[in-house]
Amino acid sequence: MKLARLMWKNAVRNRRRSLLTILSIAVSIFLVSTLEAVLANIYRGSQNSNTADLRVVVHRATSITQTMPEAYRQRIAALPGVRALVGVTWFGGQYIDARNFFANFAVDTDQFEKVFDEFQIPPDQLAAWKNERIAALVGAKLMDTYHWKIGDRITLKSPIFGINPEFVIRAVYRDPQDESQERSFYFHYDYFDELMGRPGQVGSFSVKVDSAADVPKVSQAIDAMFRNTAAETKTETEQAFLLGFVSMLGNIKLLLTSIAAAVVFTILLVAGNTMAMSIRERTSEVAVLKTLGFRPRTILLLLAGESLVIALVGGLAGALGAKFAYAFIGATFNNFKFLGGGFALVVGGVAGFGTWMLFAGPTVRGALRALRYVATALGFAAGVALGGAFYMGVGFITNQGGFLADFGVPLATIALCLGIAAAVGILSAALPAYRAARVNIAEALRFVG
Repeated sequence: MKLARLMWKNAVRNRRRSLLTILSIAVSIFLVSTLEAVLANIYRGSQNSNTADLRVVVHRATSITQTMPEAYRQRIAALPGVRALVGVTWFGGQYIDARNFFANFAVDTDQFEKVFDEFQIPPDQLAAWKNERIAALVGAKLMDTYHWKIGDRITLKSPIFGINPEFVIRAVYRDPQDESQERSFYFHYDYFDELMGRPGQVGSFSVKVDSAADVPKVSQAIDAMFRNTAAETKTETEQAFLLGFVSMLGNIKLLLTSIAAAVVFTILLVAGNTMAMSIRERTSEVAVLKTLGFRPRTILLLLAGESLVIALVGGLAGALGAKFAYAFIGATFNNFKFLGGGFALVVGGVAGFGTWMLFAGPTVRGALRALRYVATALGFAAGVALGGAFYMGVGFITNQGGFLADFGVPLATIALCLGIAAAVGILSAALPAYRAARVNIAEALRFVG
């Protein structure tokens, strides 16, 4: 306990240096948390739910962007093990303009609730959706984003198909397993096909099978049925299909992991330089501790623990800051956007405080003191501008649906970042602390640094 108190006192002895180090680590861990959370959210959709385990997706073997005959539906439905299926065509419609983009699909409605049985749709709304040609089924989150209500008329402009159909919202669905899936828009395939001149083409089929044992059997049977046709198919689990969709973005996992590794390496350099400077300045104190009977391993633990405390405080501030920042933006962007001003002020305050501490010291007088006030004001203004832009940018991106819908930092990411911070704290102090613990007492007492 006494050793822990001594670690803490040493960590906060030079408050200016410690605070700036903590701030730099916090900003870096904030970036790492964001990058890791992006990866977690992108691949979140590919993690099958209990109901999605029994779904397979049938698409063109050549590319998921190519269509296939809608007539395939009857032949697939006749296969043993197939419980229900729905044709799904990506529409790519935009609401008002290109800034308002969300997932929207033309689908077969007769067996929709059997295939996507995780969706909760009130029976009366489901019936109203099925019975009206221009009716639409909309996710609850999407309804909240645009403040829509049942009965509203919505027009979507599709740059892909060159048509602008009008819809009436008749049903709202919820997904208790994953609220991020509540940002899609579904409408009748027959209505879409009619507007397109009855080409009879569909993008893919989502097929619900009877049991897990039927998944490989049905997949093989479907592909064998359409082999050597003009539109050969590839059938895979929904998880594999979503992972393939993600892969169209390129090797984004390698890219983001590489950026995170570069950020971690930068933290290590900053923390290592800080700890080397701090330990070097206390060389004579180490000699005194040895004279008083402190063993080398105790001194090593003391110095490494000091670095660990600073790194963990910075890591905790960065990881929790990321979690609460993204949660705050997600909770306020749609209905309380004015609170973004408060978010910007907080960011500005942190930036201003960091600038103020950067110019701290007993020699801050005269012109340097005036410079400190000017620099702090500029830092605060820059922080406010950055915070406001960050709030609006993140809010816009996360409300467009897709992989980053309802973006947040999971607890696993926080734990990972705290582990990174702890590793940085220990590694940055390991070598200078080891050297200090091994230094000769007489040599240390003569040291002038």
